[in-house]
This record gives sequence, structure tokens and C-alpha cells, in this order.
Amino acid sequence: MKSIKRTTFFASFSLGFVSMMIPIYATSFGAGGMQIGLLYSIFSIIAITMRPVVGRLIDKKGRKLGIHIGLSLYLMANLGFFIARDLNGLFFARIIQSFGASFLWISISTYIADVSDIKNRGTNYATNGQISAKGGFIGSLIGFNILFGNFSDEPFKLVFMIFSITSFLALFFGFKDMKEINYQPILSDPTKLKRHKNFKQFLITMFTLSFITNLTAPIFLLYLQDHITNDFSMISLLYVPSAILSMFLPRKFGIIADNYSREKIIFTGISLIAILQLWIPFTKSYYSFMILYTIIAIVDMFYGPSFSSLIIDFVGEDKRGSSYGLYSFFSNLGAIAGPIIGGFIYERIGKDLVFYMKGILLFALTSFVCYIYYKNIKFERRSERLLDE
Repeated sequence: MKSIKRTTFFASFSLGFVSMMIPIYATSFGAGGMQIGLLYSIFSIIAITMRPVVGRLIDKKGRKLGIHIGLSLYLMANLGFFIARDLNGLFFARIIQSFGASFLWISISTYIADVSDIKNRGTNYATNGQISAKGGFIGSLIGFNILFGNFSDEPFKLVFMIFSITSFLALFFGFKDMKEINYQPILSDPTKLKRHKNFKQFLITMFTLSFITNLTAPIFLLYLQDHITNDFSMISLLYVPSAILSMFLPRKFGIIADNYSREKIIFTGISLIAILQLWIPFTKSYYSFMILYTIIAIVDMFYGPSFSSLIIDFVGEDKRGSSYGLYSFFSNLGAIAGPIIGGFIYERIGKDLVFYMKGILLFALTSFVCYIYYKNIKFERRSERLLDE
């Protein structure tokens, strides 16, 4: 894990800032709603097409290659954002960033799985997430201070110049610190993974969960502006408590994930998120919403390490890169469909309804999966007793 820490830290500097501010950067080039939507769609479309391919590649050629390619593309993307002079340049940089993300994060996730075992997998994932959160928080702090502090006539250019430097540092440490682990490529039947007894059901569940959780992705900022505050600096402050907590809580929750049932932690966490989503439409005051959002973020941190570990726990040790690739493919399909339906509901049917739907659907999905899970456990125990007799 030591070899990945500095790489993850510097690679994460631009993540939070870019995801929040790219619409504003795009409008400075004259982008309208359709172009901004396309900037987001490009990212998901490339992720869908590339991550299964990357998963197979790193199973054959090693994780280090995928990480180095991803870091190189991240550096090129931040340089592209820095030198962009029009929308075409911005789109080009976004495409490069999408390819970089497709290589980098699946390779890092698989690398962590390789250096972990069932006893410390949750802790290692949480530790890496915590390091990423620190990098993202510092990067966002730098970016927002430059953006709102009148440090430059072209604040976005200055921000992306700094992010280009941090991306170079990530690449430098990626080459300096990382060593290829003793992973032996699996040359078994390529259909073995797909034939796993429950893997198809797992992938469908991941698609459904991603679809539901992303229902509010495109409209959350709009909801804040419509119901909480339209002051962007005040909106930014809503995220500060959860961002600070994300720098030290995940590892503690990762230790819990390694010592207790991951399935139970996930069922509990998603059920709590469902209840909290139902509470959002009733919370209209600024500080009440800040508290509610912080609680939601804490619950996400609570079950996040268990969720990250589940994919390897579920499919076993064979073809980890391919496992993550297929998981990412189905998860990103849901991430595309969810915002489209959520945005339609918000604009055409009701602004509060999308939160009610998200909460109810999350609770229904969790209840159904929980029922199937415990039914399978009872069946397995009954089968074991019959065999013993």
C-alpha cells in the first residue's frame, strides 16, 4: 500500500474541482446546456466502453502498466484544460481525462486487491479512499481560493497549471515508488468468470443500484439553488464538513468492514441512505441541510469500504481486472440511465418526487437483495446438514 499512497494523493488533486466546476469553465467558452450535458456523457460513454477492455489488459500485462497509462493521460488532460482556448479544446481535454480515469482507477483498485487479503481488504480500500479525499480536498481548496480570490485574470488557467504540476508529481511517484507485484496472469477459460453461479445477478443488482443512486446526480446542485441557497460560495461550504470527515473516517470504517459481516454493513448503510433521502424534501433551512448532507456522507463512508471489497469477495481471486471491468461497465450503464430519468422527473413531474423515488427504490432493492441473500444462506446450511447426515 505504501507504494500507491503518494501517487493516489497527487492524482486526486483535480477530481473534486473538475467535477464541480467544469460546467462553469465550459460556459466561459460559450457552452449551453446541451454542450455541458455532453461533457458529462462523454465521460460515462468512454468509461463504459474502455473499462472492460482495461480490465482484461491489466490481467494480462500487469497493474503497473494500467496505472502508468492512466497517470500519463491525466497529465495530458490537465495540460489540455490549461491550454484550451475554445470548446473544441475543452472537449478534447475531457476525452483524454475520460480515458485516463478508465485506466487509472480500475488499475489502482485491482492493485489494492492484489496486495490485500480478506482480513485487510476493507482497511486498504478505505485508506486509499482517505488519501484520495485528502488530495481532492486540498486541490479543491486551492482551486476555489484562486477562482474566488482574484489572483489572476484567467483563474481557470492558473488552477489547471497547478493541477498539471500535481499530475506530473503523481506520474513521477508512480514510476519511482511502484513495483509490479507478483501477479500471475490467469490463462484459464475466458468464460469462467461469466459462468459464475450468481455473477449475472450481481451485475444486474449493481446496475440497478447505480441507476437509483444516480437519479439525483444531475439535479442536486439545482435543488440546492432552488430550495437552500443560490449563493455558490454558501453551496460550497455545505460540502466542507463531509470533506473534512472524509480525510480520517474511512480507514476507521474500513477496519470495521474487515472485522464484521460486509453484507450486513452494506444492507444497513444503504437502508439508512434510503431513509435519509426521504428526509431531504422536508429539510429546507441551510444549516439543517448541511447536517443532513453530512450524515448522508458519513453513512456513505461507513459502508463504502465494505462495498469496495465486495467485488473480490464475491467472485474470488480469479481475473480481478476483468471482474472490476465488468462491474464498472454495468455500474456506468446505471450512471448514464439514472441522471436522464432523474432529470426528467425533476423538470416535468415534481422536484421533491425524485428524492422520494430514490429513497423508496433503494429500500425496496435492499430488502429484496437481503431476502435473497438470507434465503441462500438458509439453503446452503440445509444442504450442509443433509450432507453431514
